[in-house]
Amino acid sequence: MQILTREQARTRSQAFIVDTIDVTVDVRQAEDLTRGTYPVTSVIRGHLNSTTLFIDVVGKVSVVLVNDHPHHFEVEDDRVVLDHLEPGELSVSVEAECRYSRTGEGLHRYRDPEDGRTYLYTQFEPNDAHRAWPCIDQPDVKARWQFTVLAPQGWVVANNGERESLREIDGGMEHIFARTRPLSAYISAIIAGEWAVVDAGTWTGCDDFADVSIPLRIMCRRSLAGALDADDIEAVTRHGFTFFHEHYRFAYPWGKYDQVFVPEYNLGAMENPGLITFNENYLSRGTLTVSQKQKRANTILHEMCHMWFGDLVTPRWWDDLWLKESFAENQGTSAIAAGPYPDEWANFAVGRQAWAYEQDQLPTTHPIAATIPDVAAAKTHFDGITYAKGAAVLKQLVAWVGEDAFDRGAREYFRAHAYGSATLTDLLAALEQATGESLEEWKRAWLETSGPSVLSATYSVGANGAINNFTLRQVPTDEARTIRPHQLDVSTWALKGGVLERSACFHVRLTAESALIDPDGVLSYAGAVDDVALIVINDGNLTYAISRLNALSTDTALEYLSTCPDAVTRAVVWASLFASMRDGLLDPRRLASSCITSAVSEPVPAIRDRLLAMAHETICQFCSGEDRSQLRAHALTLSLETMVRNMELDELTAWRRFAVSMFTGATGDLGVAAMRSLAEDTDLDIAWKARCALAARGLMTPEELAAFGASDSSGHAHRELTRASAALPSVESRERAWERLLGEELSNEELSATLDGLNASVAYTPEDTRRVIDHLEDYWNSHSIGLGIRYVRGALNVSVDVQDNDSVALIIGGLEHWLDSCHDAPAQLRRLVLEKYDALTRAARVQEKFS
Repeated sequence: MQILTREQARTRSQAFIVDTIDVTVDVRQAEDLTRGTYPVTSVIRGHLNSTTLFIDVVGKVSVVLVNDHPHHFEVEDDRVVLDHLEPGELSVSVEAECRYSRTGEGLHRYRDPEDGRTYLYTQFEPNDAHRAWPCIDQPDVKARWQFTVLAPQGWVVANNGERESLREIDGGMEHIFARTRPLSAYISAIIAGEWAVVDAGTWTGCDDFADVSIPLRIMCRRSLAGALDADDIEAVTRHGFTFFHEHYRFAYPWGKYDQVFVPEYNLGAMENPGLITFNENYLSRGTLTVSQKQKRANTILHEMCHMWFGDLVTPRWWDDLWLKESFAENQGTSAIAAGPYPDEWANFAVGRQAWAYEQDQLPTTHPIAATIPDVAAAKTHFDGITYAKGAAVLKQLVAWVGEDAFDRGAREYFRAHAYGSATLTDLLAALEQATGESLEEWKRAWLETSGPSVLSATYSVGANGAINNFTLRQVPTDEARTIRPHQLDVSTWALKGGVLERSACFHVRLTAESALIDPDGVLSYAGAVDDVALIVINDGNLTYAISRLNALSTDTALEYLSTCPDAVTRAVVWASLFASMRDGLLDPRRLASSCITSAVSEPVPAIRDRLLAMAHETICQFCSGEDRSQLRAHALTLSLETMVRNMELDELTAWRRFAVSMFTGATGDLGVAAMRSLAEDTDLDIAWKARCALAARGLMTPEELAAFGASDSSGHAHRELTRASAALPSVESRERAWERLLGEELSNEELSATLDGLNASVAYTPEDTRRVIDHLEDYWNSHSIGLGIRYVRGALNVSVDVQDNDSVALIIGGLEHWLDSCHDAPAQLRRLVLEKYDALTRAARVQEKFS
């Protein structure tokens, strides 16, 4: 395939001003899985300022008409090249046969193994619309689209626009949809199939938006209808529309609002205007924990924000991807915190922002305002910097200029660029107009540099125990040694009867390498040193910076942080402790033990679940040899003991999942009886997790797995059976999994499940990863980028153990050799491998220091 570059896109958008695109898609034969393609015709109209043009399409092109007359064309990979055109008004019709996808890119087709029904949905970002239909596939070309879909009788079909007409035709039904307002190709969309549909009524505006009425629908596969949880999804949706209308003062512009939960999805969700698609893993036939519902709510509101940031105003090119993703991350979090989950910013601090710190310390880190030369580079920039760091930096901007000014800037941005595309310069102009101050230095310090700032506090103690010279210090980590402006809070905490109490809080504006925290001498009283058992830098999480705790604060936090009454404070400190562990400044054994113990009493489900995830990562990645085994056994023992206590189902589910994760790599009889019991549980989600864990340790036979699969024919069971079968430790089972992996056309989820199973098995050895490394480039070059990314990330999702020489030599040494010898490999593949190499070498350094 050709890779569209930024310069090619710029040249084309100047040469061809697109007005409308009409697409006719014929999926009447979609239920016949022997037919791998479907016919599609696109008619693209606009004004041409050139004599040449190329149209994007992945498929077999049969006819091209220019202004209703046949025209000679050349096919160059995924482009139809037209020469000898006349400048002026132009109509280009392209007829093609395009392929149904199994990779989650383009028009994806899924056959439900439970009831045999067929489902179709599209997924395009950043550049896969032309896999589904001929188009101009770049973000700054925003056409008014009209879709006609020919589908089987009884199918539900939806598009970005409202359906205008429905009539019976030979072999099915013709669905014609209203022409949309201008939108980019990557957010044009259809879904088709026998979807279960819940009519969620209409959201009606108030005040200035009393005349706004938005029809709401929620959909999923029919076999999942019982798990749809429509009431909760509807409530979150209604809250979101109220929140965004109050803040943006710009009426939702896309008419209806369909939300569809789809199978085998590569992402969490996609913001197709009027037809938002979500990963159906947000639904469960088992028990969804509170934190899982909270994550789903965040995703719903993240995508809703995109209806304005991204859909109404679209980044001109993928350089400004952050213009939509950072804003949606920030604003979605603000929206959910203002509604059903007021602790969402705490969840962000310990989860998403911690992810940003990790991404920002990789050798592949980049500025928020990144340089994206082509769409292949864009594929790997949907990362912790573009999403979470950008959101955290926007929160810092709000702390500087105020929320009202920020909202006024957003409104001006929408007003000035509605239905068009924009750049960073356009956004800053709107924000500067709203705030009345220049943001040029802020842009330079925050958006054009990389790496996190590191903040620490120092003080001296007077003879009477007074705190003097209480100072906040900033250490830059980027090559330019950038000193960033920070507006943040620093708090001190006293330990009273084994409970933490806030003793003081200071608002600090840091614009240099250091600033006094306590210029007024609030802590200069005698004995104040007894009230600073814990110093929390960035309390409230207003800025983006790794904070370092001093030795006393570290000891206090590890022992008593669970007694702190403020959820955001706890989250900020946990993120700080985790960063210190990753940087080799804190013994991972101490952190893991504290996380597990604190999780038992943590009242906020999202923080509790994050603590358990931190404990799992710390034990499995940053501890080695006997330490890893002992901590795993300790964690499993504590989780098994906790599971038998009287607790809410939500808490029980979290501890059950943690127990399964710890059991997978354990040895001996500990937990075997509990896992066998869970394998028979009526909660099929936890039951399959337990079955996979037992299979990975050779404690479940292929026949037992087959019996479980026969009793549960759901899509979820099919995926988990694939995972468990690949995890079986017998030579025959592993070779069969490898043959499927490298020799069969697996779907995206089958690929991931197979890799997960192979790596989880007790039979896994570092030699398996060396085998993967040998196939990296071949696999990448013979599959789509989406599958390539899944393969690399899944296949290299392993840990090292510095006490195992083969582990270091074959995994770290193998990756190092690949990087040294494969300089000509695709840049995106090298980036993924380099990131994993860096993560493993970081873990090895920590293991060596504390072994």
